Amino acid sequence: MLYRGINKQADEANAGRLLSKGTSVEVVPKLDGKWKADGKFKCGPCESNTARAHQIESGLYSGCGISTSRSEQIAIRFATTERTEDGYVYVIDEELLEGAGVIAYEFPDPLNPHEREVTLIEKSGASLPESVIVEKYAVGSDGKRT
Repeated sequence: MLYRGINKQADEANAGRLLSKGTSVEVVPKLDGKWKADGKFKCGPCESNTARAHQIESGLYSGCGISTSRSEQIAIRFATTERTEDGYVYVIDEELLEGAGVIAYEFPDPLNPHEREVTLIEKSGASLPESVIVEKYAVGSDGKRT
């Protein structure tokens, strides 16, 4: 399973949908100093560039990545903004992704290895399909289910 944590206010603004900040499925990094020429990005537009850019900054270059984690505790941390507010954790069945048109990127050299991030990209740039979400539960600022 994969986990996505989102605070209550952002979840309400998204009407309970898992949305990306951008809509581009394939991006090209710009010469803006936000990334390094270390071989992680590819020349030309591609989905892996979108996932790499997303790990730097959500929606970077208008990319449509959605962050998830293999760690439920990391998702709780993000849902509660470091235990300062209430939030929600979405549980996503990884086995349903491909059939729903979602590609998962998990790099051997992620930007923040401790987050155990898996970046999801919906092939049309839309929100994550509800069909892959198997559970959504509320967590309080104490990190416990409410």
